[in-house]
Parts: sequence; C-alpha cells; structure tokens
Amino acid sequence: MSDGQKEALAIQALGLLNEQVQARIVHYKGEMETSPELDAITAQVVAQLRAMQAAVAGDAGVQKTPEEMEEQQTRALGGLLQRFFSGHTQFATRILKPIGKKIAKLFFESELHEKSKGDKDKVIHHAEQGVYYVLSRYKNRLRAELEGFEFQNADVRASTLELLAKTERDLQVAFLSRRSPELNRVMTIYTAVLGDFLQKHLPPRLEQMAKVTIRVCKAARRPNSVGYKVLSDAFGDFRAEWERLFMQQMVFFCGDELLERLTQEGEAFQEETVKFFTDPHVFSETCEVVCEQLYDFLCLEGFLDLPVDWRVSLSGND
Repeated sequence: MSDGQKEALAIQALGLLNEQVQARIVHYKGEMETSPELDAITAQVVAQLRAMQAAVAGDAGVQKTPEEMEEQQTRALGGLLQRFFSGHTQFATRILKPIGKKIAKLFFESELHEKSKGDKDKVIHHAEQGVYYVLSRYKNRLRAELEGFEFQNADVRASTLELLAKTERDLQVAFLSRRSPELNRVMTIYTAVLGDFLQKHLPPRLEQMAKVTIRVCKAARRPNSVGYKVLSDAFGDFRAEWERLFMQQMVFFCGDELLERLTQEGEAFQEETVKFFTDPHVFSETCEVVCEQLYDFLCLEGFLDLPVDWRVSLSGND
C-alpha cells in the first residue's frame, strides 16, 4: 500500500484501529440457520477490518520524522476541511439554522437595553419601545413604591405586583414584535452572505489554512505525535490557530459583503440594526457554532482527539 492509501485507511478506521478496538463476531444460537447473503457481507466486513488493522500495525513500526508527520496531518486536515465545507450534507440545517437562532437571541437582548455602541442613547422608533425603556429603568423603584402601600390582603398585593410585571412583559413583546420584520430581512441577507463565505469563499483557501494551522500548533512536533491525527494535548493550540485564521477570513469577507448587500437592497435599515451586524459578538457567535460542528466532524472522522474538559465545557454552555 502507498503512503496515501495508508493515510486514508488510518483516518477512516481510526475509531476501530487507534483505540485498539478488536472486531469480534458473536454467534447467537448457533443451531439457527443464517442467511448466506448476510454471511458473505459479514465475511467481507471482517476481511476489510483485518486488512485495516494489518495496514496500520505495519505502518506503526515505521517512525516518521516530524516533517513527514506534519505533511501527513496537513494533507488529511485539508481533505477533511474540503469535505466539511464543500460537501457537508444538510449544511443549512446543521450550521446556518443554529447560527440564526443565536444571533436572533443576541439581537433581541441588545434591543432591550437602552444603550447601543458608544453608550449613545438609542433613538426611539416605536411608542412601545420608549415606554418599555422608561418602565424597565424605573421598575425597581416602582416596585418599591408599590410594596410601600397598605393592601387589603396578600392576594391584592400579589396581583398588583404581577400586573406591573405583566405590563413590562407586554410592552417588551409588543416592541420586539415591531423589530422582528427588519431583523428577519437582515438575517436573510446575513445568512446568504455567510453561506457564500462558507461554501464559496473559504474552500479555495482551506489547503493553506490547514498548512498554517498544523505548522503553528506544532501538532506533529510533540513527543507523542502521530501522523494520522492531532492528539488531545495539541487541541488547545490547534483550536487557537484555526479559529484565528477562520475569524480573520470571516470578518474581512462577511463584513464588507454584508454592508454592500444592505446598501444594494435599497431599503433604509435602522442605524442600530446595521451596527449590530458589524458587532464582534455576531462574528463570535457564528464562529462558535461553525467550529463546534467542525471539531465534532473531525473527531468522528478520527483526525482530532477532543479533550474531556472540552466536552464538559460544551455541556455547561447548553
């Protein structure tokens, strides 16, 4: 087998081979008749697994130099990145949809605050918006004033305080519902820009990004390094360099492209909306979703070992 064939074989079968998982056939009720077709398929699978094991076992005895391992990791990562960004199935559902949810939540949270970038007071565009801002600013004082009254009984007191809270919630819902149409229009444009970035702009640059990431993170230059994957102790450096490159590409492409398309639409979007979509939080949330999906993909393909604490941190964010 050529080095390229061994490399592909090691990556595809890593879940079985590198973790020392041995294939075993368990016969249930040996007296039962089996299907010749299934027996043939089983025999073929077992033969393939044994061939994989033999190939990797034979390759394991050859100690590669750091340069050779770095080249092997770079080729493997470049190929997997191309698969992820160019041919990823259900791309919109798996990546664009969760990004849309996160950004919508971030947008509404920013709208509920009275200040925007630079601590400048927001312009009031809707009656519900102005009253909501005033009520939310003084709600603690209003509640304290109400609690200072003498009530006929505890039920009246509880109903009064609940009415104050309900008034604030109703104003909030009414205000955000007015902002939703514009958000939806801009989100449609942003999603289109992001889709072009991930599936058109990025693929021609992935080979170079893979090369730089592997070189800078030194995943092939550690005492325990192997050529066919990045081990967990290198994940932190791998992640830092990959996300630096990814964020750089995304900001430069999406920022300019989004503003250009917003202008081309011929619609007067509110200043706060345009500012929001050039805020670092938008790019940070987008990068987080894409990279989490990518790391899971690389892990399942056997190229990237994810540390246990990485899984714990993700669970804590859910």
